[in-house]
Amino acid sequence: MDSPRQFHSGNRRVYFNLQRVAQRLKVAADEQFRVAGGITTSQAAALAIVVRNPGCAQRLLADELGQRESAITTMAARLETAGLVERRPSAADSRAWELWPTTAGREAMTGLHQALAVINELLEEAVGPDNVDDFADALDRLGSALDSGA
Repeated sequence: MDSPRQFHSGNRRVYFNLQRVAQRLKVAADEQFRVAGGITTSQAAALAIVVRNPGCAQRLLADELGQRESAITTMAARLETAGLVERRPSAADSRAWELWPTTAGREAMTGLHQALAVINELLEEAVGPDNVDDFADALDRLGSALDSGA
């Protein structure tokens, strides 16, 4: 029986390195986002969706972020407590909530864009400016493969 294909070059373990660097990148990005806006990268992603789609249902956040709606309920509550979004009962569905950005939420996005720029500059330096598009395409292909169950 054939053994599983080992994906490494020499002594480089791609999956291990990807996991290790992804965790470190998340910690670094969360720190940048906490300093800039007092929230994590996950919360910033949710806030960005609300700012782009004022009055959206929590279901939209769940779909776009690939999260369960129960997790989004908790996240929306944290954003509301932070004064960045307002939850209002939906006029269309009495069981649903609409999410609206507050003025503070819209203003926070400016600082968060600057924090994201710092992280993107770090990535571009590491990958090289001529390789960024190829790197992003490779990540998209990996995500698509995972979505299709490969």
